[in-house]
Amino acid sequence: MSATRFTAHPAGSSDLDTVVRVSIMAFSDEAVIAWAIPNAVDRHAYMRDTFSSLLQSAVDAGAVILARDSGGTAVAASIWVPSRGSATADASARQTSDPRATEAYPDDPIKRRLEHVEAATRARTPPEEHMHLSAMATLPSSRGRGAGTVMVTAGLARARAHGLPVYLEASTVANRRLYARLGFHDLGDAIVLPDGGPALQPMWLEHSASRS
Repeated sequence: MSATRFTAHPAGSSDLDTVVRVSIMAFSDEAVIAWAIPNAVDRHAYMRDTFSSLLQSAVDAGAVILARDSGGTAVAASIWVPSRGSATADASARQTSDPRATEAYPDDPIKRRLEHVEAATRARTPPEEHMHLSAMATLPSSRGRGAGTVMVTAGLARARAHGLPVYLEASTVANRRLYARLGFHDLGDAIVLPDGGPALQPMWLEHSASRS
């Protein structure tokens, strides 16, 4: 049996419903969201209530890349945001493109955790201009089969076209291995979230290192 072949493409306005559906399914067990919102019912409600507006902003900005399998089914989504050279602008970009943004969720304990993530990651964001892979998730049934590699490779091509290095925070060991295989290196120590939360490893890829 041949391996599944995946393709990646920028998401357009007609893909918004697909982006939202895939993201809700793929992010349901994402490490940071699961830590911030431990209850699965609350987590699903958060994603249902917030992802449409957040992801519409990202799609409208041309920031979303989708991966599809050989049958054309979308199986993964990622968000790539160019930095704007200022902390204020970059924080605004993160707030309007990252599914883990806080502003739409009113529950104080959950909001405090999400705000902690934002503050901790903002403090470690490199000051130089770069492309930020702010979020990436793959449907459970397609993990480990190459969809992430295809999608990240497409994002790196976009970064090269802009002449930008790439920054991200890896939230799982598997993702960290994937990024390392693609040339990323650790950028300082991990960001360890409190209360048993995941460790986010900042990683960096120089523009010159991403050339093929």
